[in-house]
Amino acid sequence: MHYPDEVHRFYRPFWRRNVPVDMVESTVDLATLKQYRAVVAPTLIMVKPGVAQTLTQYVREGGTLITGYMSGIHNEFDLVVEGGYPGPLRELCGVWVEEIDTIAPDAHIDVTIGGRTVHGSIVASVIEPEGAQTIATYGGDFYAGTPAATVHTVGEGRVVFIGTALDAEGMSAVIAPVIDACGAETVDSPEGVEVMRRTADDGTLFTTVINTAGRPVRWRHALGGEDLDLAPFETRIM
Repeated sequence: MHYPDEVHRFYRPFWRRNVPVDMVESTVDLATLKQYRAVVAPTLIMVKPGVAQTLTQYVREGGTLITGYMSGIHNEFDLVVEGGYPGPLRELCGVWVEEIDTIAPDAHIDVTIGGRTVHGSIVASVIEPEGAQTIATYGGDFYAGTPAATVHTVGEGRVVFIGTALDAEGMSAVIAPVIDACGAETVDSPEGVEVMRRTADDGTLFTTVINTAGRPVRWRHALGGEDLDLAPFETRIM
């Protein structure tokens, strides 16, 4: 497991739909978290004092939290938290992770979500729901048919727990409905084309389009209707 890769894994569904994302410390206060429609905590192995309480209150007041495998393992001293995984996040997530199964390098496990099969890798959390509802199940090995991802309603909000390192299709299948439910503004663009919007102090809306694909792309975009021809790695500001 390489931590930056796991951050990218959780971030990619937002980037693919051009949803702006900020990076904040896990220890930020409740007022800061409440500025966001969703909070993502990928592989939050160490949970520092007060973090679980702040996340719980954020969710209770209507926020959405996305987290998952290897979260809630250690305390601030890097010592394993007793009482079962995901430690201080167990009640909030509504799951007990009975065991964490390691998947061999270059191997994967099937996961079924929404009638389609995707793949998980690296680890597979053996999940016992404690109030959470199953949204994806494992398709193989001794835990076949058990939850691979869950959602737990807490107060006015909810928590999505992802039990294995899903591939790009799997992460999108879990996270895209969350983006829609949060009412986040999205922009559909071709694969590899990134769109960012920023509003100036005078109200002017600037749209930056970057072709990261390394190949020419023609896009009839919804920002104005005309075709936009982008050379490899070209940036346009409109």
